[in-house]
Amino acid sequence: MVKGRALLVLGRVSNLSTVWSNCLCAWILSGGGSNSVFASLLIGLSFLYVGGMYLNDYCDAGFDREYRPERPIPSGQIQQKTVLTLTLLFFVLGLAAISWTGIESAIYAVILIGLIVAYNLVHKKTTLGIPLMGACRTGVYLVVGAAGVGGLVAPIYWAGGLMFSYVIGITSLARTESNLEANSCAGLAMIAAPLVGAVCLANPEFDTAFTGGILMAVGWMLWALFRARVGGKLIVGKMIGPLLAGICLIDLAIIAAEDKFSLTVGGILLAFFVIALIAQRRIPAT
Repeated sequence: MVKGRALLVLGRVSNLSTVWSNCLCAWILSGGGSNSVFASLLIGLSFLYVGGMYLNDYCDAGFDREYRPERPIPSGQIQQKTVLTLTLLFFVLGLAAISWTGIESAIYAVILIGLIVAYNLVHKKTTLGIPLMGACRTGVYLVVGAAGVGGLVAPIYWAGGLMFSYVIGITSLARTESNLEANSCAGLAMIAAPLVGAVCLANPEFDTAFTGGILMAVGWMLWALFRARVGGKLIVGKMIGPLLAGICLIDLAIIAAEDKFSLTVGGILLAFFVIALIAQRRIPAT
């Protein structure tokens, strides 16, 4: 019998609130719309995210048997074929929920599924997996933005591009050794790039909300970096989870830069951030 926790670990659900953060950011930037449409997008993209994580363990089963035997498949908590079946089910459910919102979002959802599959097939074999992972996150903004009343306006592309940089920075870091190498430096530069981009978007208006959002994001990144340095070395594994939770803070900075901030939106994004941190204590982020 499959244990419930194994299913949660497979889906890396501790990061799920960061997907919700991306959805909310894109929804606000696109002008919003019907609550039922947004709910369907949220549910659909949650299914696609979890399905992608399940597919990741399915594709990495051989690697995990040697290097990560505690993962659900090699530890015998669930059969590999069962994981594939659940992956396909989640993709179908996710696409169905998104398709209800409109043909344009459905098309982007199909493209997103293709990116998810491509990433999982190649990420252990080539560095091409790094931009593919970033593209998957960008796809979330496009799926949601296409369903908003304003459609795919310029801020959606800006937000998707900035998040692309942040995510490939995290992915680059995750592929490096436990010390500060050239690749690690490149990864650190990429995660800082969205903040520079947000500053450029906001210039010359630095209001309280934007300044606060930027300071929170910068402070969190610096804390994650400080926490991960042990004996003069950067232990990458200690900062990946915090940086993933920081996705919510990047969304907050982007929304503030586009002058779309409200206390309600800020509170929700901060709640998503806290949810990710709490969930990561129970369920591994990677």
